[in-house]
Order: sequence, then structure tokens, then C-alpha cells
Amino acid sequence: MLSAFHPTKKLLVETVVDLLDSKKPTEILAEEVLEISGVSKGSMYHHFEDLQELVETAQLIRYSKWIDASIQFMTTYVLGANSRESFIESLRKLTELTQAADRKGARAERALALAACFENPRMAKAMGFETQRHTDALADIIHEVQNRGLVREDVDSKAVALFRSEEHTSELQSH
Repeated sequence: MLSAFHPTKKLLVETVVDLLDSKKPTEILAEEVLEISGVSKGSMYHHFEDLQELVETAQLIRYSKWIDASIQFMTTYVLGANSRESFIESLRKLTELTQAADRKGARAERALALAACFENPRMAKAMGFETQRHTDALADIIHEVQNRGLVREDVDSKAVALFRSEEHTSELQSH
């Protein structure tokens, strides 16, 4: 996503992406972004309507990276399963990794990014594409493991992708 950006726009977004490691979106100031990036105020407002759009773009980039990592993990481990037992173990490992105490901040950040969509059509539209991409990838993976006979075939893979809770995972596994 960043590679398609103009170099100045990319620099601004990368600056805010980095700032989000230590600050909440509401704590980021335009002056700070400009000072760190070395970009002029005029250039920032040439590429972004306002600071909020820049912060939203950075949040979306970070959210997209999480989706990419999630899809990669599922592709590697879940699709790498060759038995029902290894499939269940990969789901256990995925749950363990995503729910680990040291991932609390990342979970909170994703929740903040999603919350930013309320009453913000611009952010909601952009985030909608990313959440749909994640749902579609998860549905494809579920469909693949169904085809391999590792989970029940009578469960709708899209529905499971939308409701991917522990309860639904357990239901998937019972035959």
C-alpha cells in the first residue's frame, strides 16, 4: 500500500506509523509530524485534507499489517495442518499468540482503529475494505480445510469467518 504513495506522502505516513508505537492517535500533533519528517506544512496539506486523514491513513496501514500477518499465520500454520489434530493445534497456537498478555497493546490499537470508524465515513470505508479482505481470506482458509476433511463441511465458511469465536471454532471441530 505504501509503495504506491508519492514519496512525500509516504514519508508523512511512515512518520505517523512510527509515532503510533508510542502515542495514541489523538496525541499526535501536526507540528510534531512536520518536525520529524522534515516535510513542509503546505506539502502535508497537499497530500492530506487534514491531520486526521493522515492519522487515519497510518492507522489503516498498521491495521493492514496486522491483517497481513494474520493471513500469513493462518496460511502457514492452519493450511499446513495435515490432520485434524494438527489443525486443532494450529488453532490453539493462533489463539495463544493473539491473546497473549504482551499483545494487549496491539489488540487495543486495533480496537481504537475500528472505533475511529464511528461517525467517520472516510475511515469506515477504508477500514471496510481491510476487514472484508480479512474475512474473505479466513473464509477461503476455512473452505480449504473443509475440502481436506479437517472440519465439518456443512458449516458455512463465510459465516464462520464472520463469527470466529472460540465457541464457533469448537463447533467447527466436532463432527
